[in-house]
Amino acid sequence: MTTTHIKSPYSAENVAKHFIYLASQVFVGDNKEREGITNLKLQKILYFAQAYYLSKLGKPLFSDAIEAWEYGPVVPSVYKKYREHVSDSIILEKDEAMLSDGDRENLKRVWDLFGGYSAGRLVEIAHAHSPWKEAYASQNKVISHKSISEYYTPILNK
Repeated sequence: MTTTHIKSPYSAENVAKHFIYLASQVFVGDNKEREGITNLKLQKILYFAQAYYLSKLGKPLFSDAIEAWEYGPVVPSVYKKYREHVSDSIILEKDEAMLSDGDRENLKRVWDLFGGYSAGRLVEIAHAHSPWKEAYASQNKVISHKSISEYYTPILNK
């Protein structure tokens, strides 16, 4: 099954930089260390951000494909870039993403919705939703824009 993707001006890696920066603005512990974000959590946040854009704004946030992997949705290009961090936090001290102000505002909304969840909880949420389930069960493994939009539009537009 082939999936038609509408092109976006952003790469997932560019969007990921913004989420890493947002996560790096959270300070934890007595030493006030930056919390950052793990690659696992980053993958789920990217997925839910794409779902937000497709369902609420009617367009994709980024053009990279999302695949259904064992631990939920994954953008392979971003996973490969940050895989050396394994389960350690990724931190960016400055925002290196090239995004419009409007997109920064939308991504902050997504972060406010999902950023407080642990990576494990985000995996559980994604596993409970049909776009991941159906793609994971298929040979293709790509989670299509169509399946994301059809599933999340009624949920996000209540």
